[in-house]
Amino acid sequence: MRVFLNFFVVALLVAFFHTHNVSAQDALSAEDAKAAQAKLIEALKSLKKEIRTEVTVENGGSITGTVKCKRVRHPQDVVVYIEEVNGNDYPAPEEKGILDQLNLTFVPHVIAVQKGTKIDFPNSDSVRHNLYSPPDCCKQFNLGTYDVGVIKTVDFDQACSVPLLCNVHAEMSAFVLVLNNPYFSVTEKDGVFKIDNVPPGTYKVSAWHEKLRTITKDVTVEAGKAANIDFNLKKKK
Repeated sequence: MRVFLNFFVVALLVAFFHTHNVSAQDALSAEDAKAAQAKLIEALKSLKKEIRTEVTVENGGSITGTVKCKRVRHPQDVVVYIEEVNGNDYPAPEEKGILDQLNLTFVPHVIAVQKGTKIDFPNSDSVRHNLYSPPDCCKQFNLGTYDVGVIKTVDFDQACSVPLLCNVHAEMSAFVLVLNNPYFSVTEKDGVFKIDNVPPGTYKVSAWHEKLRTITKDVTVEAGKAANIDFNLKKKK
């Protein structure tokens, strides 16, 4: 979270200096610093790594567990998802996702969305960016080079993993994982996940990581109960 704080601080300060015609060398007053902090808190509240259609199931259960990742510092940004639920017949979310560009970094690094989600790609950095996905990707696009403050939008209408890169800054990378239904969870540093409102039944549950081999396990969910399943992800063969 400290990394995200740094990103948003940069963006907010850039916006503040531009709006108030203040140079970066000038010190913020106590009042201005307090206002910037308030904006920062609001920005953090809006940061989402999961975009889905919310579902409610009568007598539904849940799937919980922990992910461990071999040779990865933290089991963060692992997407755990159910492959098929009720024929994957769910409407696309009305809510848009947001994947920003701050301090030469995509934020968040991984975002999981339900198929049919539209994602906004604002440029909140102090430089221009050119966001694109590779030519061999299942969702190929190139947004071109665009300035600070510009927002471009992409409709992710096919379930797959979409790598994101920047033509201007080779060190930048991110992933959009597009899933067929709303039953998924993205881990934080502790590797813990939880998928709620799951209809009773037996499912195939997968854990995805950008650098490690995806693992799939079977799990049975009972009405009103939590089923536990853990994953230990290893290097791709």
